[in-house]
Amino acid sequence: SKLRSGHPLGNLAGVVKVAAKAAGYGQRGRGAFPPGALVVEALGPDPDGQPTLFYVMEKREPGFFPLGGDWQYSVVTVAGKLEADGKLELCARCHAEAPRDHLFEYGAARPAPATQ
Repeated sequence: SKLRSGHPLGNLAGVVKVAAKAAGYGQRGRGAFPPGALVVEALGPDPDGQPTLFYVMEKREPGFFPLGGDWQYSVVTVAGKLEADGKLELCARCHAEAPRDHLFEYGAARPAPATQ
């Protein structure tokens, strides 16, 4: 789903993609994600253009990083360079306020309006 990034990087657009174990992303009200769930936000100046940076969250085993909801947080450049990775407290502090398993789920699916 396309969305405006909630991250403090100025006016960047974000496009979120998820791997199979995170397929329930965007369906509010469901439970926690299993280990191996992967959520990637591609960030760039234009949601339809090329990204300049990727934010990655991968759910790890229970106890990996309780402060961060057991997610591993990573920042990766388009060239594949790992800028930051692991138990990132800055990410964890903000994501602790998220409504579901440390994920904000911007652009979460809403029921379609009834048609006549």
